[in-house]
Amino acid sequence: MLIYLDTNLWNALCDQYVDPATLLTSLNKRNAHLVLGTHNFYELAKTFEGGREGASERGRELFAYLVKFFDANVLCAKDNMEILAAEIYAVKQSIPVDAFLGRQDRVSFSQKVKAFADGMFGEIDTHYIGELISFASNTRQNQILHLEEHADIKTRLKGVSSANLAQWMRQQVFSVAGLEQLSRHVQGRFPEIPANKATEDASGLLSLPARRIARGLILADLYYNWRCACRESNPKDLVDDMQHILNAVYCDTYATGDTGQAEYAELLLTSNTRVNIYRAEIPVDEWLHGLVTAGGITKTA
Repeated sequence: MLIYLDTNLWNALCDQYVDPATLLTSLNKRNAHLVLGTHNFYELAKTFEGGREGASERGRELFAYLVKFFDANVLCAKDNMEILAAEIYAVKQSIPVDAFLGRQDRVSFSQKVKAFADGMFGEIDTHYIGELISFASNTRQNQILHLEEHADIKTRLKGVSSANLAQWMRQQVFSVAGLEQLSRHVQGRFPEIPANKATEDASGLLSLPARRIARGLILADLYYNWRCACRESNPKDLVDDMQHILNAVYCDTYATGDTGQAEYAELLLTSNTRVNIYRAEIPVDEWLHGLVTAGGITKTA
């Protein structure tokens, strides 16, 4: 059982002084494994740029805590675009998708975590985190402007009721528009390939059964557009939250302490991944053990 933790739960584990080695050993004995996503790394790195008193100290504390998880061999998910690349390769080679970091990439990842734990958060890191924050903000603003300029699209999206949203989204994945959306993501990952090759790769990804991240990327775009049309704007952290959800597509469970994500997380994931919401009623490690005992079946509970 693979359990992907949202960033808020890594914070909770740290705040509750849960020992990483003890937790992983206990879970592993039950054939369960925690998964750290690469997007967790970037989210936690924002702590250094939080602008609040003690931000740097908190950042070092969090990354020093993650070092202990690396020492205990925590699993690491690839970046979403690298999972997309892995899916394309898997289709071409007729092999399973490798969604997790291999030994060499994991070593590089752990070295960066250790550097941040030592306070080595430099100008390049500040610039990159700034770009991530700007991307989320620009995406939000550009979507608002796009719908203002295309009233017909906004009207069509508003015509999709909440009750019919899941069905509509599933239908759109395999439409011409869905293929075009995925082709753009493929070209985003492989800008050197021509448009027709990106479309060919996207078509292969959507051949039944559709690959998980390919499907999820389209669904995330659809949900983001629909929500903006219906509510006039999107939360500033929705882009990052959806990145986390998609990063969990090859895990059995997506666990988060953000109750708001219960509204849409399941829309982006396949039935292979359960959504579980931590409500802080018991210690987080005890709650995780409960998920394993229940087999991850307490969906959004």
